[in-house]
Amino acid sequence: MRILHFYDPGKEIQAHYVHLLKDVMAGSAELHDTCSLREARQQLSSTHFDLLHLHGCWSQRYASVATAAHRNGTRVIITPHGELEPWILKEREWQEKLPKTLLYQRRTIMQAYVIIAMGKMEAESLQRLGWNPRIETVRNALITHSISREEMTRQLFTIYQRVMDSDQLNLMTPTERDTLFLLLKAGTCGSKEWIPSLPSSFGQQDTAQWRRLFIYARDEQVEPVLRRGLHVLNVSAPYMDVSTIESYLPTGYTAPQTIASAIGNQYATENDRMLATFRHLNNLTQHNKLAICHLLELEKEIREHYIDESSLAETLQENRLLPLARRIMGVMQRLTAFEEGMMPVTPIHDKKTKELELMITKHLSI
Repeated sequence: MRILHFYDPGKEIQAHYVHLLKDVMAGSAELHDTCSLREARQQLSSTHFDLLHLHGCWSQRYASVATAAHRNGTRVIITPHGELEPWILKEREWQEKLPKTLLYQRRTIMQAYVIIAMGKMEAESLQRLGWNPRIETVRNALITHSISREEMTRQLFTIYQRVMDSDQLNLMTPTERDTLFLLLKAGTCGSKEWIPSLPSSFGQQDTAQWRRLFIYARDEQVEPVLRRGLHVLNVSAPYMDVSTIESYLPTGYTAPQTIASAIGNQYATENDRMLATFRHLNNLTQHNKLAICHLLELEKEIREHYIDESSLAETLQENRLLPLARRIMGVMQRLTAFEEGMMPVTPIHDKKTKELELMITKHLSI
């Protein structure tokens, strides 16, 4: 894990804090630090960092560094060091530039994976501020004897690891993604006959890559499908229990609900059920809640039941759901290699199809 710490050159205690972390965490992670805006930007653009840890948040400098981090795929963590306490915000000396500064602050805080308070009072202030619900508390060993340097560092490293265990699809290589979706397809179909020829490197992930696959499957409610796919394709994966691994989830996240639990099972015909399914998928789309588990459930339903395709297309058209259904087929074709011959309606690949795909692939993004 490679981490860049950025702090205010005018705050000596921040520099001491960062250097303490570097000393104690040496060997567990590769830590770099700078107080220079120019150097921070240069490092983020020339070297891949897993994490950017900002110490402080008051000036535009922090927003600028955070933007550079986001641009280069580096995840951001912020320790405000008390700079968002109410009495700081109300100090008269800041009044003239407060509106603009708060704009930068708020955006930077909202986009961070986690905000680290140094005590209960600061954590409560951050909660009342309401800019980011992901707040952790790690006391500062430099200013209190209630925590040791080693325990403080251990707690911070646990937070770092939790950040890196979040939104796993975003961290996967193209090869990992291909492996993931082929396994999910195999688990959905339950047979090798629907699977295209596999690349020679298929299933040859290392432990860290398998960890990402299993955490993603758990967070997207498709772990049983993934494990079934491993069995179908006879892929040997290391035993991995990810049930206790903690991840950060997006603001307002709710676990996906199955289509069946949402629409029930009492339908006169399969076409009636499919109409109810696409109505539900339309509702999920409007609320930005469409997830990969819904596509896999839909594919399984289509494979296992007879559908009068021409009648369904007419019904969907009457209910203004046909364009959505065709775009969902387009997404399924790209993500899970769903065969066009099995689709009840012809797929569409356009801008809105791409938006649906991004909704699904960004479902866990902070």
